[in-house]
Amino acid sequence: MDATIRPARAEDAATVAAVHNRSRAQAFRGHIADEVLENFEPLELKWAEYFDAPDGRVYLAEVDGEAVGIAYGVPGERTELCNLYLLEEAAGNGISERLLNAVVHPGEPAFLWVADFNERAQAFYTKQGFTFDGEETHHAGDGITLKRMVRG
Repeated sequence: MDATIRPARAEDAATVAAVHNRSRAQAFRGHIADEVLENFEPLELKWAEYFDAPDGRVYLAEVDGEAVGIAYGVPGERTELCNLYLLEEAAGNGISERLLNAVVHPGEPAFLWVADFNERAQAFYTKQGFTFDGEETHHAGDGITLKRMVRG
């Protein structure tokens, strides 16, 4: 599966939101109430607002012109990886690593928050050099437990 990884633009806001919504539902179904996962409006508004005043790097992965993944990171002393979502049908092709490297450059100190139940994501981030640092929080709105992972 050959993917194009490119910076997302303001005109991509609806596409970014759609991929975010769909892949989040695939990853979190059974852990977050269906009514939360099926309420797409908050993420649609979030991404529309984001592109009005961007504060980071947002990249889009496309296969044959169709969006299959997104990544969003905010540079700083340690870059925060805020989102990395890939549709299930695109998994296992190296696209996640390419998205990660687009928003968190290799070797760049970074951190992220990962759901405590998301073992697949945890394994991926561990492979990318991230480790748990013992910090934990709860995600507003859905109450899931998040654990922090750091690199560098």
